[in-house]
Amino acid sequence: MIYTFAEALEACGFTDRLSYNKELDVKNRAIALFFEKNMIPTSPAPVIPSPMPEGYRTTTKRRAKIGRNGFSFGVDEAPVTEPREHQDIYSFVEGKLQTPPYRPMAEALNWVILRGSYTSRTVIFNVRELNAPIVRKLKQLADHLQKLPKPVTAAHVYVAKTSDYYLEMDQPTDSMAFKQLYGPRELALKLDGFSLKYPVTGFSQINESQVRNMLSAAKEMAQLDANTNFMDLYCGYGLFGFGMAEEAHSILGVEWTGESIECAKRSAQFLKRNAQFIAGRIDSKFIDKLPKPKGPEVILLDPPRKGTLPGVIAALAKRHARRIVHIFCGTDEIPRSIKEWDSAGYRIEKVQPLDMFPKVRHMETLVCLVPKE
Repeated sequence: MIYTFAEALEACGFTDRLSYNKELDVKNRAIALFFEKNMIPTSPAPVIPSPMPEGYRTTTKRRAKIGRNGFSFGVDEAPVTEPREHQDIYSFVEGKLQTPPYRPMAEALNWVILRGSYTSRTVIFNVRELNAPIVRKLKQLADHLQKLPKPVTAAHVYVAKTSDYYLEMDQPTDSMAFKQLYGPRELALKLDGFSLKYPVTGFSQINESQVRNMLSAAKEMAQLDANTNFMDLYCGYGLFGFGMAEEAHSILGVEWTGESIECAKRSAQFLKRNAQFIAGRIDSKFIDKLPKPKGPEVILLDPPRKGTLPGVIAALAKRHARRIVHIFCGTDEIPRSIKEWDSAGYRIEKVQPLDMFPKVRHMETLVCLVPKE
């Protein structure tokens, strides 16, 4: 039975009211305890702190609620993790939706989501239905958003009749599901010397201030050179391939079907990289069909929090990559995955925790694996 990271944090005295220095100390002791209790044969390196311990989230959300006292927003995240301008936008929208003219829109709303960067903001209204009165109110609200002291860069509508969460695993692909009120349909992440675009509904790291530290740690582990082929599994819009693999001979990006991989293809053309991107359900059969590299290979995989599907790690091990960089958003997935890598002939070389989520009971962890001698 896995000793969870939440149990380790609890044992080490974690609360969201600690000073950041104390929080880092607790998380360092908690990740070490987690590895010890789960009998993982290595000691993690010190946690890389977040450059922004507060106000770091570039994706935030509010659940719509209508109760006895009218419309209000439910808050799922600690407000201290949100930029001040996000809170101001939510307050403005909430005030509008509490007025009688906006009642039809308030009743149709699932979520309001803010995405973007520290300098631009995009609003997504997740609604259960879309009719003429709701569209009129959305357009009126969009006009107001463009006139705020810190204006909203873009606004969109996402129709999801059965959404339990603010965005679905299957991204909207038709014009009836996703509508543009104004502004660009893509977001942008600025890196050193270039930007990467990705769809409004696509995944990107919520702590933009930590992205460069994460890329630097992954690049150090990967040890790429001009003779190495780099496979970026769960590549999204190509963050790791473009952000840390410029020295590699080639890039093979693999992702679920969706708009993110189309953004990656366009970035490869713009940046003139030797990169190929393939979309499909990432299971063991799909891995077996991927093209084999001509020469040494390094694999980086950054799966969702729930981890890889059964058999994926064993299938990847058959490619005999000289180095593996496995990134864990869900810390509790580490013991299971390490056992699979061990059975497939790989051992841990380094573990680098990274505080992607200050004030929150989560950790991003990079694990470097190499073939057993």
